[in-house]
Amino acid sequence: MSSPPSSPFTAPAFDPTSLDDIEPGDILRDTTPHPVSGLPGRYTGVIPEAWRVMYAFGGTTMATAIRAAAVEIGRDDLVAVGAEATFCQAVPCGPVAVHVEVLRSGRSGAQALVRLWGLDPADPRPDGPVGNDVVVAVVLGERRQSHLGFAGAEAPDVPDPLECPGRETALDSPFTRIPYHRQTDFRIAQGNIRWGEPVDPGEPRTASWFRFNTSPRRGDGLWEPAALAVPGDILGPAVHAGLGGKVGFFFVISLQIGLKFIADVSSEWILQHTRAHSASDGFASGTAELFDLDRRLVAIATQTAVLRPVTADPGATDA
Repeated sequence: MSSPPSSPFTAPAFDPTSLDDIEPGDILRDTTPHPVSGLPGRYTGVIPEAWRVMYAFGGTTMATAIRAAAVEIGRDDLVAVGAEATFCQAVPCGPVAVHVEVLRSGRSGAQALVRLWGLDPADPRPDGPVGNDVVVAVVLGERRQSHLGFAGAEAPDVPDPLECPGRETALDSPFTRIPYHRQTDFRIAQGNIRWGEPVDPGEPRTASWFRFNTSPRRGDGLWEPAALAVPGDILGPAVHAGLGGKVGFFFVISLQIGLKFIADVSSEWILQHTRAHSASDGFASGTAELFDLDRRLVAIATQTAVLRPVTADPGATDA
């Protein structure tokens, strides 16, 4: 395995006591795109501090872009089929602008290219030049009955979520200092990702249960599909399991995420079966199969990320 990039990342200082002052997140509310009057295809929104890791969590910005595409296409006969996000620049929490270009809207499908970028909080006007902080290609399609089908992925044999241990709560764990982690319930079902323990490298595979503290269910009882981008952004635990606990803390920073939507979700819990296929030359890649509480496959995510070691004491960072 090659070494990570030679320039380690130093996270900005963060006061953990300020976590109590952050309003809880609501993934439906916080990823809602609002049309900008007089600018076709332009939307605005606000990603609050609740979704911050170092910056806005990548899955949250991706979800915002997917929702904007669906609104711009505006067709109830189509459902989300897939999305491919490229993260060009970190997006701070706060106001964002989104521009949607509809590439095609045909009889049984539609495609759009979405660009999302952060705005200056002191002057958050969304009518400026189009930015490219996050670029997402979105595909929508019409569902139809077909005799062609199979389930090629099986859920791992793990206990139900409430039988699995929750996220670390030790004061010296950096995970307790992240606002994003206060918006979700995350329970380890398989694999070792314990922080700070001298664990040897193992199989780069984990299984975990995930749910939002505030449900992403719409009025019809089903998840907003774009919200699956959040549990789909989950490569880090498998990379940690593969590297072991002796390498020190590091960030897994998304470069690309692909999401394939397979079925509607009604359960609160999502089972994340994550495999890191490689980690070398400072990069990592892998997949995540997402299942509902009944162990039914609902989505598949692919992810490529850059690995950045942290020079500062993790307990003093927001990572």
